[in-house]
Amino acid sequence: MTQDRRLPELLAPAGSMDAVRAAVQNGATAIYLGFGSFHARRGAKNFTADEMRQALAYCRQRGVKTNVTVNTLVSDRELPALLRDVRLLLEAGADALIVQDLGAARHIRARFPDAVLHASTQLTVHSLAGAQAAAQLGFSRVVLSRELPLEEVRLITARAGIETEVFVHGALCMCYSGQCGLSAVIGRRSGNRGMCAQPCRLPYGGSNRYPMSLKDLCLLPRLRALCEAGVSSLKIEGRMKRPEYVAIVTKIYAAVLREGRAPTREEMDTLARVFSRDGFTQGYLDGAVGPAMFGMRAPAPEKGLAPLYDAAARTFAPGQERPCAAVSFAFSAREGAPVALHADDGAHTVTVHAAAPERAQKRETTAADIEASLRKTGGTPFAVRAVDVRLDGGLRIAAKAVNDLRRQALTALEQARAAVPPVRELDAPVEIEDKPAGFLGYTVQVRALAQITDALAQLPVQAFYVPARELAAHPARAQQLIARGCVLVPVLPRIVWDSEQADVLAQLNVCCGMGCTAALCGTIGQIAPVRARGLEAFGDFGLNAFNSAALDVLRGMGVARQTLSFELRLPQVRDLRKPLETELIVCGRLPLMLTENCMIAGKEGGCRRDGTGKCAAGAYYLTDRRGARFPVFREEHCRNSLYNSQPLFLPPEEYRQTGVAYARLLFTDESPDRAADIARAVLTGGTPDFGVQPTRGLYRRGVE
Repeated sequence: MTQDRRLPELLAPAGSMDAVRAAVQNGATAIYLGFGSFHARRGAKNFTADEMRQALAYCRQRGVKTNVTVNTLVSDRELPALLRDVRLLLEAGADALIVQDLGAARHIRARFPDAVLHASTQLTVHSLAGAQAAAQLGFSRVVLSRELPLEEVRLITARAGIETEVFVHGALCMCYSGQCGLSAVIGRRSGNRGMCAQPCRLPYGGSNRYPMSLKDLCLLPRLRALCEAGVSSLKIEGRMKRPEYVAIVTKIYAAVLREGRAPTREEMDTLARVFSRDGFTQGYLDGAVGPAMFGMRAPAPEKGLAPLYDAAARTFAPGQERPCAAVSFAFSAREGAPVALHADDGAHTVTVHAAAPERAQKRETTAADIEASLRKTGGTPFAVRAVDVRLDGGLRIAAKAVNDLRRQALTALEQARAAVPPVRELDAPVEIEDKPAGFLGYTVQVRALAQITDALAQLPVQAFYVPARELAAHPARAQQLIARGCVLVPVLPRIVWDSEQADVLAQLNVCCGMGCTAALCGTIGQIAPVRARGLEAFGDFGLNAFNSAALDVLRGMGVARQTLSFELRLPQVRDLRKPLETELIVCGRLPLMLTENCMIAGKEGGCRRDGTGKCAAGAYYLTDRRGARFPVFREEHCRNSLYNSQPLFLPPEEYRQTGVAYARLLFTDESPDRAADIARAVLTGGTPDFGVQPTRGLYRRGVE
């Protein structure tokens, strides 16, 4: 990289005003921060409204972009409060809003049409089609899933027609962001609602006691590659970290990025000292998942870090200023006329005046004297680019008068830079048609085609959801079931990288040839490819449909039937406006995590992506500290899915009057015979025998 290259922005976290100053004064060109009740770090110390205005003004004065997170799922009743927060943020000068919820994005665009929206990593965008879908929905940038290797990032960035943002440093979730229900289901603290309790950091039974704890990410050695890939923004994680951490990490990344060089050993050691979990990893970017990516946080040597933190704190202490903006001065002093000083930062020009100068009694003031005073901009965000002095001879202008003019001009320029254009707000209510179909029946989802026995197939099931790979691998059995009247719907893997797309589409083509007429889509990037093959798109739970507007957005994308979030309470399900057919999972183990790394092999290793490792043989179980056993399955392309320890069962009288069209039975580790017995009991109004105590999930309790 050369010095004149166009650098991506360096996006630093800020959980407090001190952290804002720490990021800006140490080289961040953009920061992201949260406000109110609708951001993914609700457990952090929140900004008050005045603090948020102060933070945004501080950044605008220094030319630093601000991205504010409103990236949680939002219920219908919460949308007015969300829009009030958005109005405050836009009026205070936020440059962009980071959003997960499709319904929230719809409402924000309708009310504030000029708002800039970034698609949160919680939207699980990991493919070209996903990024293109985000662009069509009005997002100008997408925060890509952390799990992507460089080749996938490069492809999406080059072809999506939308800016890309990539995490480069900080904590890694075990699960794909936006696809985790573990904290919600076991403790009512929803990651999708900003309250994750981080159960992946807890110990589990067996020799591999921490099978879900990943090391922190550090892509400092790979900044050159990301710049060459065309990424627009490099993101540092850590809104809950102390400001000294933000200062240290930002300063190191800014220096390496600005200077276009490799990091030094000292820089890497410093990053590891301030925070790491057995070191760092860049495994995802290199496509090198496995045991080396796992690690636990050792007790921090706080005493040894004190000098480092003290030095970092001095960089953002009151009065410390890093020049962030260039200013040009034009000074004019003519005999008999007021002195004028013009200050120009390239976007704003201000003019201040002083009294007319006097004739010099002894030494006259020179242009060099004026320039020397004007260049004293220390303690301000400005660096002087040029000074033009026009001065009649024989005049005397006190240095104090010039200094006062300079201070007045820079204060006025700061105010001009902090000014926010009027926010355009429309009275444009989002109209959503409500056409619930009434309860139409049951669907059944299986992991293996063999679970659909003749006994199960003869039950009055409206559709069977089967992995596309299973249908393609067993065409004879699939066609036999279709011939007897079973409706088979291929289920696409929730995660499909572009390098994997051809295999999955080939499976889908086989399903089309069998006569399948719909497919189940888990993320926004799968809807268009399914529709392009003439199939109906059914939306799965991974799309996180949590409010009425989200349902309408999905309908507009071509979704014909949408599974609702299992984090909704039943009264919320009932009150949703339903512009399309809706579905609810009412029986079976809920899917809680989807991971790129192997929970089964974990830190012990032994995972083989060719399907011959120990993870290929059926279900594996993680046992938590209370003895609960969570099934883990190997998914296509050697990903893992984790399911709840307790099966869900909701009695029919609790959901048939909520307006959902379908109720789904989800079978995972059940034998074919047990699956048929459970389905028969549910469809005939009985209570199935699961062999263990079932749960009603979150439909009554809800989440925080």
